[in-house]
Amino acid sequence: MKTAALCVLLALCFCGAAWGAAHPLDGEIEKCMNDDPSTQGTIQCANLGKKKWDGELNRAYNELMGMLPKDGQALLRTAQRAWIPWRESEFKLLGGVYLTIYNNLDGGTMWLVANAIAEMDVVRERALELLAYTDELRGGKPSFPGSYPKGQTEEQLAAAMKVKNDHKKLGQAFGSNGEVIAAEALQSWEDFRNKEAAFMTWFYGKTGDKAFPLHARMMKNTARLRKLEGLYDDLKAGGLEESPSGEAAKEPGGGKEPFAGDRSLYRPSQGTCDFGAYIIDSDPKGTNVRETPNGKVTAVLPHQPDDPLLIMVKVTGYRDKWLSVVLHDGTKGWIFSELVGMSLRNYAPGSVAALRTRPDGNAPAVGDIFGDEEVTVLGGEGEWALVRYRHPRGHEFIGWLDPEKQCGNPYTTCP
Repeated sequence: MKTAALCVLLALCFCGAAWGAAHPLDGEIEKCMNDDPSTQGTIQCANLGKKKWDGELNRAYNELMGMLPKDGQALLRTAQRAWIPWRESEFKLLGGVYLTIYNNLDGGTMWLVANAIAEMDVVRERALELLAYTDELRGGKPSFPGSYPKGQTEEQLAAAMKVKNDHKKLGQAFGSNGEVIAAEALQSWEDFRNKEAAFMTWFYGKTGDKAFPLHARMMKNTARLRKLEGLYDDLKAGGLEESPSGEAAKEPGGGKEPFAGDRSLYRPSQGTCDFGAYIIDSDPKGTNVRETPNGKVTAVLPHQPDDPLLIMVKVTGYRDKWLSVVLHDGTKGWIFSELVGMSLRNYAPGSVAALRTRPDGNAPAVGDIFGDEEVTVLGGEGEWALVRYRHPRGHEFIGWLDPEKQCGNPYTTCP
């Protein structure tokens, strides 16, 4: 299950127009991410989006303050001043969740993207709230559209208690310092919630109505619970293990040992391989097959740019920048690694392939690739391929590609 910020990530990258036409900034940020859907590019777009939404928030706040009388201004100012420390504590909570997944669980860099988008969304949501107040004032005297109980209810009390319990549950799920981070987030959230409810009470002309502030807090609690449940679901999607009772495992990282090893790229000078690939040489003279690395040419593979049938090879090993291969007729030789490639098995919408620091599915990720892109084969170890991915916008990264994500023949066998 992919929820909360990760769902936003997937929707933005693969579905298009995910946020609708709520605000022009949504389309601007979506375009930025579509132009560069790499991990680094998406994070940069989210960080830029957070800054732009912060500017829009300040503009909306000043505009709203200018439309309010002094008593309304005082309540809004108090609520907004409470929002700022909650924002900071929320950023810490989000970091606790997503960095736990990245460092201790599945390690995929998509979770760093999810963290960046989640932080941006905190600012975006507040900006849209202030804009909504402004729109209501422009439309005339604000009037609360729904009904609400005349007094406190068991449902309201239960929601308030569940907010407390879900913060604690989330904090317990991501390590020794998680409970402290979650407790700080809860305290600052409740302060902001209460002060925002006070402003809402004044804004809708409910001053003196003892029931409305309870209902306003209930609405805020309900929205908060959805966010907390989404974050917990993301922890589970990232690899958090639960006990048979349904509670999170007590050990940091859901019972898995946190990765404490070297995050540098494992790249030996030679190795033995066992996977398929194909020729990607653009030289019209053809591709040289040599007897030894940089040695005598024993065969020349034809250049056939208009032929949809790729020239397949089996990679059996490598030495420095040369790959040992077996051709379709059984001939063995060496080909310069820059001339051999493979595609990715990323055909389903939202599919992601992580390149890792070593040939191990639990190794930290170097970066993620979206879509059935082509990569250059640099080497390998067993069925794992060491590949380089170059994004159309210029940046690149090198890492180990899981056999399940490799496609050495995209026209016949891989789909």
